[in-house]
Amino acid sequence: MTPAATAGRALVGALVEGGIRHAFTVPGESFLGVLDALHDAPIRTVATRHEGGAAFMAEGYGQLTGRPAVCLATRAVGAANLSIGLHTATADSTPLLAVIGQVPRAFRGRGAFQEVDQVATFGSLCKAAVEVDDPRRLAVETARLLAVSRSGRPGPVLLAVPEDVVESEAPAVATDAAPPEAPVLPPDPATLRRVLGELAAASAPLIVAGAGVLRSGATEALVAFAERFAVPVVASWRRPDVIPNEHPFYIGMTGLASPPTVRERFAAADLVLALGTRLNQMTTFGYALPAAGTRLIQVDAAPGFAGDRRRPDLTLMADTRRFLEAVLAVPDAPLPDAAALAARRAAVAVDRAAYLAATTLRGRAPGTGGDRVDPAVAVHALAAALPRDAIVTTDAGNFAGWYARGLRFAAGQRFLGPTSGAMGYALPAAIGASVAEPGRPVVALAGDGGFAMLMAELETGVRAGAHVTAIVHDNQRYGTIRMDQERAFPGRVIATELGPLDFAAVAEACGARAWRVDRDADVAPAIEAALADPGVTLVHLRTDPRRLSVDRDLA
Repeated sequence: MTPAATAGRALVGALVEGGIRHAFTVPGESFLGVLDALHDAPIRTVATRHEGGAAFMAEGYGQLTGRPAVCLATRAVGAANLSIGLHTATADSTPLLAVIGQVPRAFRGRGAFQEVDQVATFGSLCKAAVEVDDPRRLAVETARLLAVSRSGRPGPVLLAVPEDVVESEAPAVATDAAPPEAPVLPPDPATLRRVLGELAAASAPLIVAGAGVLRSGATEALVAFAERFAVPVVASWRRPDVIPNEHPFYIGMTGLASPPTVRERFAAADLVLALGTRLNQMTTFGYALPAAGTRLIQVDAAPGFAGDRRRPDLTLMADTRRFLEAVLAVPDAPLPDAAALAARRAAVAVDRAAYLAATTLRGRAPGTGGDRVDPAVAVHALAAALPRDAIVTTDAGNFAGWYARGLRFAAGQRFLGPTSGAMGYALPAAIGASVAEPGRPVVALAGDGGFAMLMAELETGVRAGAHVTAIVHDNQRYGTIRMDQERAFPGRVIATELGPLDFAAVAEACGARAWRVDRDADVAPAIEAALADPGVTLVHLRTDPRRLSVDRDLA
């Protein structure tokens, strides 16, 4: 029997036309008509254990690929759980479509079961949000939202659909679902030459490179640009993979746990070229940088900054790769003279040496470890074992400071981190990344606090056939807040101590393989064995609670 031509089928048809191939959901009765249409569609639909997990899987998928995935949830309760991923996708400029069920049209405004104004409540977290009442408009609005999600500065979009709308009759309609063109470089050679002129005149220029470099595939062009003009590169916070970290012009990542040399060099720059970055709070050390008097040139798909901030001296609305390629092709480009270039290269070598010295992780005092793991040992072990094509995701937490400081990313490796600072991100994002690119190993880094929030998704990963290794740093505390308490209210610790969890047993109960590690000597063998397994694995590191952060130990 031929299925009825419903609005739910039209919505799914628009998803297929728009190139959507993956969806993540906790199913709900408010969008049964969409689920039924997905049954016959060439879209892989993964059932998750929590709507937050579904959203983070879609976010990790989109951050890795630059293509939107779909996450679906029901009415107010599901949408509320999902919303953490929408906030994260906005912070990360990640394309994503959230489809949210709504109460039937006839029940609205009566305080119906799980009723809330989806657009008013959750739409502010998104780039665009709409509720569609007309079944005949659903496919067109779906296609439009997908285009909005991918255009300019990418981001999440929300489509709210009343239950009776998706089950209403609606003919299939053609939609213009082609992805939008990337922003066109302003056809102004004079502006390009102005940028090059300012760069040539600067004595201590610096490139700050962000996610726009990754989205546009501009890494090779960035390397060529940095080499030609002898300008060092700093990565924006949680975007260390913008350039191979072994390159001699890479001098570190800004933000939390960055080595002091990064902030010092950022502050010393007389010209900052911001490529594909919004220069957010973490990247700029609380908006303290660039320093007063530093010239700022920003190149971005959506340049400019929100709020009361200093404006760039020059902005270019452009795709980062197109900009770099155009600049590299400028004939007779203004360049520093040979002596100035030589001086710049010598200065970059000094910057690089300082970065390497500052990112050599400090181990704890000999004989103080007992039966707990030093996080620095885990970083060294992962660095030695990490495959060249690996993807690494991270959660929020103090554990991440050791990796931010000491883990370097080679060409071909990727890093996915939530600039929203969301806890619970690492595992579901890793599953989303593995679903997107199933041939690649993925490592999820987490602390015990964040990992426990969505650890039920271990079963999702096993069921989905993911190739994910979770490394859980367990110090039985909310370490970041404990650190803040120790600084602001010494000796007045409250609500940051946690009890023990056997994460390895949880993983094994979910069908994964796991290792429990209490000693430094066992860390490397466990990580190597976990990475060699093609399925879902977990390494439970019981870490030394006295190692409060990468920069501070407790007495």
